[in-house]
Amino acid sequence: MLTKYLLIDFHPITLIFLRCVIATIVFAGFCIAVYKKAFLIARKDLKYFIGLAFFEPFIYFLFENYSLIYCDASVVSVIIATIPLFVALMAVLVFKEKLSKLNYFGVLLSIFGIVIMLWRSFMHADFRFLGVFLAFGAVFSTIGYNFFLKKIPTTYNTIVVITWQNLLGLVAFLPLVFIFNDVEMVKNQFHAIGDVTNLSYLLMLSILCSTVAFILYISSMRKMGLARTNIFVNLIPVMTVIIAYFVLKEEITLSKIVGICIVITGIFLVQHRRGGIKL
Repeated sequence: MLTKYLLIDFHPITLIFLRCVIATIVFAGFCIAVYKKAFLIARKDLKYFIGLAFFEPFIYFLFENYSLIYCDASVVSVIIATIPLFVALMAVLVFKEKLSKLNYFGVLLSIFGIVIMLWRSFMHADFRFLGVFLAFGAVFSTIGYNFFLKKIPTTYNTIVVITWQNLLGLVAFLPLVFIFNDVEMVKNQFHAIGDVTNLSYLLMLSILCSTVAFILYISSMRKMGLARTNIFVNLIPVMTVIIAYFVLKEEITLSKIVGICIVITGIFLVQHRRGGIKL
């Protein structure tokens, strides 16, 4: 929702670049002051951090932001909802995580819940096949991201990991800002930062979405595993509906209520292990 608004004034690449810049400025100084030498990356682990940043934010946000140009947000949301399914398959096949049939059913149920929740807007959505292709590109880039994330030693603090992720992403996006924008476009977009609404939305996306959300995600992944953590991605459209109701005064229909209930049920089923549900 915030990204869609900012794409009015910002080129997708410039938008991602600014998110990385803000997130890096806010957290790099903190990490250097608090963690000191622990902020440095061992040479043998550098390839994992580069792979991490390549898939996300670099590849993922390119695919996601460009998909929103060619598709309505409802279509992209349904496609993004398949991330837990593909990540669960990778977690089982590559990292040998244990999932039951009930867990897999929970993943499929949560995807179905999002389809129900967004059914009305999805059926009347404007989209092109290029947008669908790009959205699935974002899905599969998440698989690569989680692969490299799992390879990074747990000795690195989660804040340090995310700060390096944003820093390397910043380096990757910098050349593209000038390749896909002429000098005048760059100036206009940087002037647009002065708009209070634009700046507040950028800060929220940079600090909450590009940093805090990833810190919480990594912390959860290290305790719960990839599959059981990724299913919570499907709460994003649920929270979007709830926020839209309170902030934008959008109507919550019966289909949205039913869909939200199905999504939450699916998430709980994915958490089920022998001996009961463990969160």
